[in-house]
Amino acid sequence: MHPTPRDTTLALGGEAFRRAGHELVDRIATFLDTLGEQSLTTAADPAAIRAVIDAGAPMPDQGSDPEVLLRETASHLMAHSLFNGHPQFYGYITSSPAPIGMLGDLLAAAINPNVGAWRLAPLATEIEKQAVQWIAELIGYPRDAGGLFVSGGNMANIVAFLAARVAAAGHDVHAEGAGAPGAAPLAIYASRETHTWLHKAASLSGVGTERIRWIAVDETGRLDLEDLRAHLARDRAAGVRPLMVIGTAGTVSTGVIDPLRDL
Repeated sequence: MHPTPRDTTLALGGEAFRRAGHELVDRIATFLDTLGEQSLTTAADPAAIRAVIDAGAPMPDQGSDPEVLLRETASHLMAHSLFNGHPQFYGYITSSPAPIGMLGDLLAAAINPNVGAWRLAPLATEIEKQAVQWIAELIGYPRDAGGLFVSGGNMANIVAFLAARVAAAGHDVHAEGAGAPGAAPLAIYASRETHTWLHKAASLSGVGTERIRWIAVDETGRLDLEDLRAHLARDRAAGVRPLMVIGTAGTVSTGVIDPLRDL
C-alpha cells in the first residue's frame, strides 16, 4: 500500500529523528543552564505574540520540514514564554520543570502506552501501580491503598468530589443520579478562597453550584470554623445532607493553609 501524503508528512526517518532530537536536547540543556540569565518573561504584547506565528492566517496547504519546524518552535517558545523554572519566579502553584521529567515525557511519548488495561501496557501498568503504592506510603496511607494518575490538580479534585458524592449521597448515585426523587439535597462547604475547580465539579457532577456553601474566612484568610459549624447545623436541621467539607493546603492567591486538623 502506498502511503498517503499525510503519512509521508508525519514520517521521520531514523537519521532525521536523531538529528532533530539531538539538536533539541542540546538546545534544551543550554536553555536550562542559562535560564537565570534570561528575562523572566516576554515583554511583547498579545498582538506581537500573534504576529510571531502569523496567527489568523489560513491553514497552509502543505506542512513544514519537521527539523525546521522544531527548531523554529523552540526558538519562539524560548523567546516568548513565562519561565516557571526561572530563579526569579515566585509565588505560584506551577512548579519548575524537572529535567528527568522532560526525558521521561519523551520516553513515554515514544512508547505511547495505554494503561487502560494490563494487556495494553504490561510494564507501564506495573510502573503506575508501583508509583501509586510509593505515594501512598509517602503520605502515610496503607500499602494497599488505591489511586489514579490524572491530568492535574483540577481533575484530581473532581475525582475526589465524585467519590465523596457516591459515599455521602445515601442512594445509588450511579443509577439514580445526584437528584434522585426523594433523595436529600446535598451541600458542599468551602471557604471563599477555594480554587475554581469547585465550580466545575459541582456543575459537572449534577450537584449544582447553588449547593456550595461559601464559608467566611478569618483575618488570616483561613476558613472560619465557627461559620462552618453554623452552616452545617442549619443545613442538617433543614434536611440537607453534607457532601463534603473542603480544606485548602495553600490557597492560590496567598498560600494560606486552612485549619486542616480541625476540619
